[in-house]
Amino acid sequence: MMMEESMSAEPQAGQPAADAEERSAEPVALLPDNARFRCEGTRLQMARNGSDDWQEVEAVRLFPLTAPSRWISIVDDDLKEIGLIEDLAAFDRGARRCIEDELERRYLIPQIKRVISCRTRFDTAEWVVETNRGPATFLVRDPREKIKEPLPRHLTLTDAEGNRYDIPDVEALDATSRRLIAEWL
Repeated sequence: MMMEESMSAEPQAGQPAADAEERSAEPVALLPDNARFRCEGTRLQMARNGSDDWQEVEAVRLFPLTAPSRWISIVDDDLKEIGLIEDLAAFDRGARRCIEDELERRYLIPQIKRVISCRTRFDTAEWVVETNRGPATFLVRDPREKIKEPLPRHLTLTDAEGNRYDIPDVEALDATSRRLIAEWL
């Protein structure tokens, strides 16, 4: 998690006292009564405690596969955690849409709908696939290490450039795709 913990709750001699929120090991809960969100172009902004002082923030999923709309960390531009949203459903539709748009940009992971071919070339496998964003060809070095199953029947592939591809349900793929994937599992 991106929560910061202070080594001591007491300020050192000669140092100013930090905000109570900074000293706390507990994350600050962000709720509709203490945080507002809006979109400014493609940037997510937040104002706290009824203030009209908007700051640009980023949203980070703490559990992106198992709880994509829960436990969202809100961080500043330095990736310092400001607070934590337990459940996006607590916010109104407009705020929720802004946060979801930010998350979609951050976690842009194409979903593989069909595997057309998978050929071995030296120490890599060349995958030709159809994704929800169109056709893609990519190389996977050491495929047995770069194909993970974070949940049953759910696979993630990481290509040679660090891009990730997602297969939410292997069983939902056609027989040829399942056969090609099975060769690497």
